[in-house]
Amino acid sequence: MSWSTVADYVIDARFGFQDANAIKNNIIAYASARIQRYLGGSRQVSVPLVASAQDAIDYLDVEIDGTKLAGFTVQARVEVRSGAAGTSVTPKIRNVTDSSDAIVGTACSATTWGGTNSVQTLGFTPVTGIKKYRLQLTPSNTTNPVWGIGMIEIFATA
Repeated sequence: MSWSTVADYVIDARFGFQDANAIKNNIIAYASARIQRYLGGSRQVSVPLVASAQDAIDYLDVEIDGTKLAGFTVQARVEVRSGAAGTSVTPKIRNVTDSSDAIVGTACSATTWGGTNSVQTLGFTPVTGIKKYRLQLTPSNTTNPVWGIGMIEIFATA
């Protein structure tokens, strides 16, 4: 789909199927644009050296109302890395409203941005109602620093 220019309507102008299709296609194009919300995180400052889930540095909770998102894709795009291969980091999106995990990513021991599993797309289904979601990182040990940043994307798939 692509954006179509729709002419202004004037008195006594007929509204035909071409006009309806142009408006429908514009709605689909608009809904397909990726709405992005930053979750926070840092490429320079590590989360605390604790081998349990830690809130991302400078996290920003994202509120999502999952009530009417059928037909939309909701996913987190997360980048993580470790200071040394002996320490892995696992990203997750936490539903802080209900104290549950929306999605848990894959452990990453890459020491460079763009290494194996350092870029992850975590698709999840938001819970019905308005809920807050937060990026958290879980280091595998307390030996080396880990970093991570992320965003949530919402877009139509049809």
